[in-house]
Amino acid sequence: MPAAGPAAGPWAARAARRSPFWRLVAVEARKLVGTRSDKLVLAFSPIFLVGLMMLFTLPQSNLASAGKQIGPLLIVVQLGLLLVFSTVIKLVAGEWQYKSVQPTLLVQPSRMRYFLAQGTVLAGVWLLCSAFTFILFPLLIKTAATGLNHNYLLGMRPRWVLGVTLLATALVLLTALIVSLLVPNTGGALTVFFIVVPLLALARFSLPEVFGLIYPLEPAWHLAGLGTGWLATISSSLLWLVLLAIALFRLQRRDAG
Repeated sequence: MPAAGPAAGPWAARAARRSPFWRLVAVEARKLVGTRSDKLVLAFSPIFLVGLMMLFTLPQSNLASAGKQIGPLLIVVQLGLLLVFSTVIKLVAGEWQYKSVQPTLLVQPSRMRYFLAQGTVLAGVWLLCSAFTFILFPLLIKTAATGLNHNYLLGMRPRWVLGVTLLATALVLLTALIVSLLVPNTGGALTVFFIVVPLLALARFSLPEVFGLIYPLEPAWHLAGLGTGWLATISSSLLWLVLLAIALFRLQRRDAG
């Protein structure tokens, strides 16, 4: 008769049990501030955001309309949150580059569950960035408008301002996520996000009817009343949704070894 194996202890039962989703979210949140450089970048990012807000609001010379007052918000969101979203890129792309995703997938093999845990953390980042921007930007633009003897018009439509802030922040974050999923290399993803995306913004300002068709923030510009029409908004939305679908498809089949 073969000898009986050792009795399974409590550790075996814990190993066989699927990790709770909240624990996966907590792990991904710790990864966001996992290194000293990540902590420094996140600590400096509010200062950087406030500095850009002041740069794009206080020197304004024409704030006579609601469009003129909310326009700087869209620029601030794209440029001022670059540091925050660089940590997002390091979190998503860096795990595949350095194969640090392996322990996570060993604990729970479902890649979609892993992506949803990361998405929950990113949703928290989105809400925090949106709230910070929504609170501070109106104060600065009101100060600038008062200094020019212009009426502060955004205070009459706070829900509109909040909607533009939430949408613009979400689109920038979605762009960073798509880039980091399609380019699973930290340096490459950061290069694309810091160079190609701002260049696309400059191209959109030069030829909005052409580059608005592919500009990731075009729906936010449309909501702000500064877009080029429904065609560009729909085209841009479909393009980036397709890129997200391709990124998720590649995520499911990417070699983690």
